[in-house]
Formats: sequence, C-alpha cells, structure tokens
Amino acid sequence: MTIRSTEAITSYKQKVAMRFSRAAESYDQYAVFQELVLSELMTRFAPNPNDSWVDIGTGTGRALEAMQSVQSQLSCVALDLSFDMLRQAQQRTAGVSLVCADAESLPFKNAAFDGILSSLAIQWCLHPDHLFKEWFRVLNDHGQVLVSTLVSGSMPELGKAWQLVDGRLHHNQYPELETLLNHCRDAGFKVAGAEQKTLTAYFDSVKEAVYSLKKVGASLITESTDVVSPSRWKAFESAYQQQTTDRGIPLSYEVAFIQLTKVDHG
Repeated sequence: MTIRSTEAITSYKQKVAMRFSRAAESYDQYAVFQELVLSELMTRFAPNPNDSWVDIGTGTGRALEAMQSVQSQLSCVALDLSFDMLRQAQQRTAGVSLVCADAESLPFKNAAFDGILSSLAIQWCLHPDHLFKEWFRVLNDHGQVLVSTLVSGSMPELGKAWQLVDGRLHHNQYPELETLLNHCRDAGFKVAGAEQKTLTAYFDSVKEAVYSLKKVGASLITESTDVVSPSRWKAFESAYQQQTTDRGIPLSYEVAFIQLTKVDHG
C-alpha cells in the first residue's frame, strides 16, 4: 500500500492505533500466533547486562517480560502507537519507561540505545526505508536490532477464498524479505542474520481464524472502504471452508526473523 500525503499518513496511523487500542483487553487471549513468533525470536536474543533496549510495538508487554527474563538487569523502554496497549504493558512489567509514539518517528536522541527489539510490528509501518534509518540513528555503535515481521506470501488462504468470491484483495500485502534487507543495508546496518519461516495456525472455524486477527487488533486495513455485505461474507466463509485440512482451518504466515548490527563508522 502506498500512502503519500501527510493527511493520509496521519489518518492511517490513527486507524492502526484505534484498532489496537480496541483490542488491548482481548489481545492476550487470542495472541497464540504472536506468542509463537515471539518465542522463536527470543532464541536469538542475547543482550549484555545493563544494556538499554527499546521494545518497539510493545503491545501488552509480552516481549518486555521475555526480555527481562533473559537479562534481569536490562534497562527497557516500551514504545507503542496505542496508549491502551501501553496500559496493559504497564500492568505486566515493572520499572519500564512507557512511550506512546510512532516507530517511524522516534522521540529519542541519537545513540540512545544499545538495542531495539520489535516483534510483528513493523508490517504496520509505511516507509521501511525511513524506519530503518531512524532506528540506526537512535542506536549507538555496535547496537543491535532483533525484529520479526510478516513478508510476502502471508495469509494465502484469505487471498484464495476472496479470489473465489470477488477476485479482489481484502488483506494487506507485505514486502519480500530481500527488499527489507536492502532497506536495512541502505540505512547502514550489517545484516547479522536473516531467516524466513512459514508458520501455520489451525482453527475450528472460519470465524475463529478471522478472530485470531480481529481480536489482536490486526484487522485487515486496505485502501478499499467497501463494507462486506452479509451475503458476501457468507460466500467468503464457504470458500474458506473448502481449504479445511485434517487439522482444521489453516491460516499461514511467512515470517522473517532479522538480526542487524549498527556498523561502527569510527
């Protein structure tokens, strides 16, 4: 999705914040996939004692909790676009600074942190080229980035079902992994590691599959403002059910796990 005008960007960001705020209380109950991704991401997390890290897109603070369990002396800042998500994070963690701000416009001085962690948040950002330059700015030399995000090929089941109904896209599209890595390199980062994995969740019904998105705030935001009529939704459910497997209704994601290091320019 391409959004250029300042007014359109502001409107988009407000929609994202609103959707996640509405889901703040139900998030933990439905965030099964998000927890799976976070667990995988944390296998790559190796901070030094007393490092200062910022968790970007902290949500309800699940990553913060995991970070502190790995290194109890870690200094953490939690940043999210949704104030209501930060309220939930505050209840989960202690001694963490909370900042309500945009990942693409960080309110921090240069070289403020030793590391940035972000799990399943940057796919909501509009300009990854600027995003990684901003992250490069707030890290000190040899600073680390550990990020998970969705990439091209995610949620093909939704695309296939809607293709049968009206031939239109009803879910967000994501960049190729290599495109993201090029943005990272252009920002000055060294790519220390990058891996793409296919992760599939299974559900008892189409409704549950859709709820796994809606109840964590990941409602599908597209440029179309069309309201799906009950008859079209029923047709979508029928088309999606045709993809049922022995394990249930599948919903697949292509997830990138990226590790970056800020190059010391001396």
